[in-house]
Amino acid sequence: MSSRVRRGRSAFLLAVATALGAVVGCAPQPTVTPTPTAPATVRTVEFEDRPFLLDVPAAPLPDKTVALIVLLHGYTASASGVMDYFGLRSLATERGFLVAAPQGSTDDNGDAFWNASKACCNVDGVDVDDSGYLSRLIGTILATYPVDPGRVYVVGHSNGAFMAHRLACDHADQIAAIASLAGALDVDADCDPSRPVSVLQIHGDADESIAYQGGDIGGNAFTSVEQTLARWRTSNSCPTGAQLGSGLDADREVAGEDVTPTEWTPCRDGSSVARWTITGGGHVPSLTDAFRMRLVDWLEAHRRQ
Repeated sequence: MSSRVRRGRSAFLLAVATALGAVVGCAPQPTVTPTPTAPATVRTVEFEDRPFLLDVPAAPLPDKTVALIVLLHGYTASASGVMDYFGLRSLATERGFLVAAPQGSTDDNGDAFWNASKACCNVDGVDVDDSGYLSRLIGTILATYPVDPGRVYVVGHSNGAFMAHRLACDHADQIAAIASLAGALDVDADCDPSRPVSVLQIHGDADESIAYQGGDIGGNAFTSVEQTLARWRTSNSCPTGAQLGSGLDADREVAGEDVTPTEWTPCRDGSSVARWTITGGGHVPSLTDAFRMRLVDWLEAHRRQ
């Protein structure tokens, strides 16, 4: 492994390892059971060679379709860690949506990752198709539970946010909207979605791991926030003028309202592209309840029409 790649790996370790916890283990047989440390509504679901966590509302009505939010963890993190980090369980119960948290592959250092892009974070160059795996996972959940196919959302942090962008590029037919927290695209990403996907880019302007202004990992360049937004505005045929939303206190470590939402809408087929810059926010913002509520509100406002 080159010294530049090792430095890239170290930056992620310093930023996210403590905040987002350890890797979820595999159950010994194909089954659906409650995880030992999680509340009863969170189940470990065996799927292919990697189980995922699924939080199902206590009593979803068979004749009522619900939303699905897929949470994607960052490099070195875990399914259980990202579920705790975004903290959507109480809202899922109140509003009746499903939350799925899959687990990435493990590299030679024992760290979990998604093969999302050249920049982030398949440091060993393993041939693993996470885009296809996650697409099949979403399809399996839709075939098993009463999920509205127009209300499938993907939310990712860091490496998981890179993966959310990749899924939107590769499987736009399955996904209504994504929210990327501290993620980006490869500068030369091959992204030609089959239909518009609404995109919310959330990023701290003091992020030292995935820089707001763009950068590279191991010589592989990733887009700045503005470049990321420009890509999706072009793909979705958005208007040039942006609309400002009401202020939001997103990060408990930053005093006062640290986000002024900006949105380009309406774009093609009713989609949108939005930016939530966390002024003074780092790579792992300490998310507020107000942020969680506004995030779910934004996703549900951008269901596929």
